[in-house]
Amino acid sequence: MDGLRHDRLPLPQPPAGGTPISLRSGAHAPVLHALMAAGAHGTSLLPYGEADGQAADGPSTSMAYTDSGPGWSSVLTGVWPDRHGVTGNDFAGADYTRHPDFLSRAVTARPGLRTAAAVSWPELVHRGTLGAAIGRRVHFDGESDGYAAADDLVARTALRWLTEYDPDLLFVYFGATDEAGHATGPLSPAYDEALLAQDSHLGHLLAAIGARPSGERWTVLVTTDHGHLDTGGHGGDTRAEREVFVILAEPGAPGGTLLDTPRLTDIAPTVLDRLGIPVDPAWGWAGHVLPGPATPPTPAEK
Repeated sequence: MDGLRHDRLPLPQPPAGGTPISLRSGAHAPVLHALMAAGAHGTSLLPYGEADGQAADGPSTSMAYTDSGPGWSSVLTGVWPDRHGVTGNDFAGADYTRHPDFLSRAVTARPGLRTAAAVSWPELVHRGTLGAAIGRRVHFDGESDGYAAADDLVARTALRWLTEYDPDLLFVYFGATDEAGHATGPLSPAYDEALLAQDSHLGHLLAAIGARPSGERWTVLVTTDHGHLDTGGHGGDTRAEREVFVILAEPGAPGGTLLDTPRLTDIAPTVLDRLGIPVDPAWGWAGHVLPGPATPPTPAEK
């Protein structure tokens, strides 16, 4: 979920005195709240960010802007911008040949895997962040059609794949929260509305997973690429722009677990771990495998 500020996802907390649970100040996202309560979650700060976010020739004080290009490249490749080369949304310097996405890594390691990706930011396909080795790649154009409409198409596509295509590994991108953050800021009603729509899309996908054959074991990871200033926008090095989160939910894991500073680069090794695919040290991945359930899945499980 692009540009989603973690502080807009408060967990229900029981006030003093044992009165009924209420939500702290923040957007209402019941599906994400349920995942956080049933699984594990935590935050960390991106190890980069330009001081003013406006340097004409690119970052000069750190490795990248807190933008979507560097953020999703870090999620998908398992390395930071100093390795994958993407320092801004121009994707100049991208090195996806040496640092491909984790879906491509997975299908290369195990050619029989069914991989799929659906996104509403077409740059992730056009720029090669999501590689051609992925079995099914579909992009819709949130930039021209609006992210609310494009996200809806992404959700419908992913829902169809989960019910008809039988994927082993699925990457889904929603962008309406970032669009609303730029337009009116992350504290606005429009941002709340975008988040609630994405939350609803996620709920439909989780319901489809729940309806799949009982022998399957699915791991769900939710993350974002960067935050937003209160007034809207990102690219700099404030905490509001650099704070990101990871939510991890899977069968057998204790609920309400707090992860110790999970980073965007932890996503890729965690995915391969759950698929039973070893990480090659030669890849130079920066992240670590996030803690799993007491009984880990076998390579045949999803």
